[in-house]
Amino acid sequence: MIDIINKSIFSATSIEISEQYSPIRAYRLSFASSNFTKQLQIHTNMRFKPWYLLSIVILLLYGCNSKQETTNIQIIPEPLSVEEHNDRPFVINNRFIVQLSDSVMLPAVSLLKDITHKDIELLWSSEGINKKADLVLQINPELDSLGHEGYVLDINTKQIMIQSAGAEGLFYAIESIRQLLPVSFDTNTSLSLPTCRITDKPRFAWRGMHLDVSRHFMPTSFIKKYIDYLAMHKLNVFHWHLVDGIGWRIEIESHPELTSIGAWRKVKPGLKPWQEFEVWREGDSEEKYGGYYTQDEIREVVAYAAQKHITVIPEIELPGHSEVVFQCYPHLACKDATGQHIKNTGVYCASNPKGYQLLEDVLEEVLELFPSEYIHIGGDEVNKKHWKECPDCQKMMNKNGYDAHELQSHFVNHFDTWLKNKNRKLIGWHEILEGQLSPSATVMFWASEKQVKEYLEKGHPTVLTTGSHLYFDHYQSMSKHEPQAFGGNAPLKKVYDYEPIPSDLEPKYANLVLGVQANIWTEYMPDEQQVEYMLFPRIAALSEIAWQQKDKKDWAHFRQKMDLMLERYKSLGVNYAHSALRPEIKFELLPQSQQMKVTIDTELNADVYYTADGSEPTLNRANAYRDPFLLESSATIKAIAVKDGEVYGETEVKDAILHKAAGAEVTLNCQPTDKYSANGPYTLVDTEFGGDKWGNGKWLGILNHDFEAIINLKAPKDIRSVQLSCVEATGAGIFYPVSFEVFTSVDGTEYTKAGSWKLDKTYQRPWSADVTHRILPVKFEKINTQFIKVRAKYPRINDMGVFLFIDEVIVE
Repeated sequence: MIDIINKSIFSATSIEISEQYSPIRAYRLSFASSNFTKQLQIHTNMRFKPWYLLSIVILLLYGCNSKQETTNIQIIPEPLSVEEHNDRPFVINNRFIVQLSDSVMLPAVSLLKDITHKDIELLWSSEGINKKADLVLQINPELDSLGHEGYVLDINTKQIMIQSAGAEGLFYAIESIRQLLPVSFDTNTSLSLPTCRITDKPRFAWRGMHLDVSRHFMPTSFIKKYIDYLAMHKLNVFHWHLVDGIGWRIEIESHPELTSIGAWRKVKPGLKPWQEFEVWREGDSEEKYGGYYTQDEIREVVAYAAQKHITVIPEIELPGHSEVVFQCYPHLACKDATGQHIKNTGVYCASNPKGYQLLEDVLEEVLELFPSEYIHIGGDEVNKKHWKECPDCQKMMNKNGYDAHELQSHFVNHFDTWLKNKNRKLIGWHEILEGQLSPSATVMFWASEKQVKEYLEKGHPTVLTTGSHLYFDHYQSMSKHEPQAFGGNAPLKKVYDYEPIPSDLEPKYANLVLGVQANIWTEYMPDEQQVEYMLFPRIAALSEIAWQQKDKKDWAHFRQKMDLMLERYKSLGVNYAHSALRPEIKFELLPQSQQMKVTIDTELNADVYYTADGSEPTLNRANAYRDPFLLESSATIKAIAVKDGEVYGETEVKDAILHKAAGAEVTLNCQPTDKYSANGPYTLVDTEFGGDKWGNGKWLGILNHDFEAIINLKAPKDIRSVQLSCVEATGAGIFYPVSFEVFTSVDGTEYTKAGSWKLDKTYQRPWSADVTHRILPVKFEKINTQFIKVRAKYPRINDMGVFLFIDEVIVE
C-alpha cells in the first residue's frame, strides 16, 4: 500500500494493488475526506505491462500534487512567522523515534505522547542528526535571540526538527504541533503534518491566568486540568488565589486552625457565601462547605506545573481580605476604644506584632512549597476604618507621622523586606502603591484601561490584569441567557482587541510591563464546569495578547482560527461558552429620519436568522440576515444563530422602542461617575437599553446624588407617560430610586407637576446578589408639552455609597 496524504484535499488517499498475478487485476483507489468518500474500482481482463502500471501511479501522484493547495496553518496563539511548503506531508506512524540529548527535553516528549497516543522510542544522542529519528529535539544557543521560550519548528517529508535555546521552547513547539494535527483521530492510524517552517517567540515573559479557590474550592484534579489548559495556550504563570476573606485553602502546619476552622464555612440558605460569612466549627448543626489543599497536594501541583513549564504564584492576602483569619484568631484584630477586639473585620491590626508573626510563619511554609520568584501578598481594598478607630494603631501612626495610607505601606514594606531577605520578590495588587511603597515591589494592576498609563508612570515593574478587559468573571455577552456573572462586560472581541501598552507611553515605562494576565474570581462559579464556561474561549484571545507581537493581531484571521479551536475544545470535553455565537441585536437611532437601524452580528462565524414581527425564528421560517435594516416604528426583534446546520443557544430577543423623546436634547443636572458615564446625557434618549447587565457601559451611574434631567422634545408633542429604565443590584450598591417625579413645561421655564411614582418596598440588609431591571412608569392625562423634567431620589443608607443606574427616559 502506498499512502499519499494531502491535508488540504484528502485526509487519506490509498492505492491498494493486488499482489497475486492474475489475468484479471483489480486496482482499488480510495479517497477519504471529511466531505466525501469516493471509490473507484478498475476491472480489466488484460495483462498490464509494468510500465503501464507505473505510469498510472505517477499520474495519480502528480494529480494529487497538482491539486494541492497551500495548507491553511491555524495556530493559536499566532506564531511569529510561518513558511508553508508544498511538499508531501510528514507521516507519523504508530512507532515514533525521537532523538534527544538531555533530560530537560522529556516534558516535550511526554506532551507529544499525550497528544498523538503513539509509542515513542527515545534515541539518546548529542552528535549530529540521526536520519532514523522521526523527530529531532535540539537545544541551540544560537537561537538565544528568540529567548528560551522561542523555537524553530521545521517539518519536511522525512523528518521533524525542533530547535530552541531552552527546553520551554521545545515544549511550546509540541503545543503548536497539536494544532497541526486533526481535531480527533483513531489512535491506531497514521497522522500527517503539513511541511512548513515556523519561527516563534512570545511578546511577554509573564503570560498568566489566575484562579480564585477561596470563594469556591476546586479539587486538585481540576487544578491540574486548569494547568493543562494554560499550557495548551502557551501561558506560563498560574496565579493561585489560595486565601481570601471567606476561605483559607492552604495547609499551614504551624497554625492548623487556619484549615481545621478557616477552610470551612456555614451554608446559609438564601445567602451568597460572602453574605453573613461565618466559619463552621465542629459540633455546628449547619451544613458546611469548603476544603483545602494539603502540603503534599500542593507539592504535587507545583511539580505537575513545572513539567508544563508553568510557574505557580501563590497569593496570601494581607493586610486586608482576611475575615476568616480573625474568626480563627480574634486577638489579631484591632481594638475599639474600650479595649475589645473588633468583630467582623477583615484587616490585620497594623500595630500588633503577633499578626506580623503569624504571617511570617505562614510565608515560611509557603516558601518551602513554592519555588516561584514572586510571592503575591494581595494588598487590595484595605478598609482602613478600624485603623483610625484603634488606639494602638493611632499611637503608631502618631509616633511615625503616618496617615492611614502610609500605615498600609508600613505593613506591606515589612513583608517586602522580609521576602527580599529570603531571595524572593513581593508582588501585590496596585493598591499597595498607596502611601510610600518600596521601590523594589512589583505591582499587579487590575483597574480600567484608562488608568494603565497613570499607574505605569509610577515606575514599578507591573503585570497588567486590566479589569475592564481581563476579568473573566465578567459577562461574555449582553444576552439575558448568560449565567449570572460579576457586573462587567468582557466579550471575546473586546478581550482580543486589548492592547496592553498605551500608544503614548514612554518606552522607559513600557519596559516596566512584565506581561499580562486574566483573572477568574469565583463568586458565581460554584464548580469547575462554570469555571470552564467563563474561561473558554476567552483564554484563546488572552494567549494572542500575551504571545503575539504588537500590531500583528488580525481579528478576521483569529475568527477563522476559532472555528477549528472550538472543535478542539469540544473534542477535549471542555464546557466552553457559546456566547460568541449568540446573535447580538443592536439598534442605532437615526435622528433626522426618526428611523432605527438594526444590526445583528455574532462574534464568531455563524449564520443568523431573524424575525421582526415577534414570531419565533426557525430555519424554515425566518429571514436570513445579510445587511442592516431600518425600522419605522417600535418592534420586537428575535434572532437565532446557526452553525453547520445546528441552532446554537437560545433565541435572542430585543425590543426596539422608538419613543417620542428618541434623539431629543438632554440637559443633565447631576454628574455621573467617570466609570459609569456611557454616552453622557444622550444615553437617556439613544434607545439603546442596558438590560440586566449593569457593567456593560450603557448606564449612567449617579453616586450619592438625586437624578435630574431635562428633555427638550424640540417641538410640542402630546404625551401620556414618562418611564424611567433602571437596574438594581444592591450587593453592588445599585438601588432603585425611592421615588421619581415628572414635570412638564411649554417654555422650559415654568414647570407643572404631571405625576409621580414611589417605590413599593423598603431596603434592608443583607444586600442581594441578584440583578433586576424595571421600567418605572408615571402615567397621566394627555399633555401637550415640549420640555420634560424628571427627578428621581436615591435611597439614603448609612455607611455606604448608593448608586442610581438609569439608561433611558421613555416618553409616550
